[in-house]
Amino acid sequence: MTRLSRWMMRHKLERATIGNVRVDAAGAATIPVLATFAGLRGLPWWYAVAINNAKPLLVVERAGLRVRVIRTQFHRYDRIACVDLRIATGTVNLEVAFQGELLTFAANLGTVPLAAHVLTLLPASVPLSTRAAAMKGAIDPT
Repeated sequence: MTRLSRWMMRHKLERATIGNVRVDAAGAATIPVLATFAGLRGLPWWYAVAINNAKPLLVVERAGLRVRVIRTQFHRYDRIACVDLRIATGTVNLEVAFQGELLTFAANLGTVPLAAHVLTLLPASVPLSTRAAAMKGAIDPT
């Protein structure tokens, strides 16, 4: 069972590349994520109340983000309070807090280059944390 689990994780990490980002005709970029999480504001970033590693979803669209933890939801960019980037051993999480909502959304992107690419896909009007802004600035000098 341990071997199967390791193989599945390694297989998912192999897909977590910029080359596997799918962009449709409308310009929506579907990001290959390892897992998605719903957290509670005020609790540590690593604590989740819901997890989806079977069929996670993060799509960066022109008007907002389409995400799935338990069910698919759409969040307009003007409703995003802050986007943060958390890097720990074996995980690179993009965390999104929404204005007026108790729940946060996080996506384990698996690799730093993919996380940096996702940050460049977000409009300049989206507020970024210091960590996220530094990562975006490191690869996108505009």
